[in-house]
Amino acid sequence: MKRIVFLQHAWEDPPGYVGDLLDEYGIAYDVVQVVNEPFPELGRYAAVIGLGGFQQVYRKDLYPYLAVEKRILREAVARDLPYLGICLGGQILADLFEGAVQRHTTTEIGFFDVPLTSEGQRDPLYAGLPGYQKVFHWHEDAFELPAEAVLLATNEHAPNQAFRYGPYAYGLQYHIELNAAVLDTWLHHPELQEKIVQTLGHEGYTALEAAIVQHVPIYREHGRIMVQNFLKLSALI
Repeated sequence: MKRIVFLQHAWEDPPGYVGDLLDEYGIAYDVVQVVNEPFPELGRYAAVIGLGGFQQVYRKDLYPYLAVEKRILREAVARDLPYLGICLGGQILADLFEGAVQRHTTTEIGFFDVPLTSEGQRDPLYAGLPGYQKVFHWHEDAFELPAEAVLLATNEHAPNQAFRYGPYAYGLQYHIELNAAVLDTWLHHPELQEKIVQTLGHEGYTALEAAIVQHVPIYREHGRIMVQNFLKLSALI
């Protein structure tokens, strides 16, 4: 049976909730630490998922391993191998096909509703969602769309929230992988907590913590729908 491979860029952003769902379905997966592990042969896999991270795609001098990752991703797209790029993973997909990635005018952190475009409402990745997706944002950079990409989701803060390139490659600006452990790390690890407070202020941080109970159930429901759809596109369920 073929597996899924996760490309992990940072310790604090593991497969999380997406991995939990794969465990529920009994779908095997590997996790490659792209900073210091070799990339696998794609022939073993039914799909690739690129996770988030702190790296800035445009700082190629600091992160030379991203060039290797882009070669692997180009091969995946050429093979019509389903790809789901989450935050940094989506930025890498955009950059690969000449969609500029650059520092955004604002830093988005927290739970948001991201409306789907008309194309997004028809796309199989979003089948079953109610015209929007509840997501979690934490990003300072944003991508422009590659020339042949299809915009699937947007909002007023960063108009390019999700796109499809070709039939099976998807790039998201947002996160769907937060389970309880990942969310706890992001909010309470001292270094990460300090970054959130620097951006939102103490009141904003407190409000974000208070909003968890309200937003997490629908966030997880929408994330489950998207992962199910991606597994169907990958012929795994």
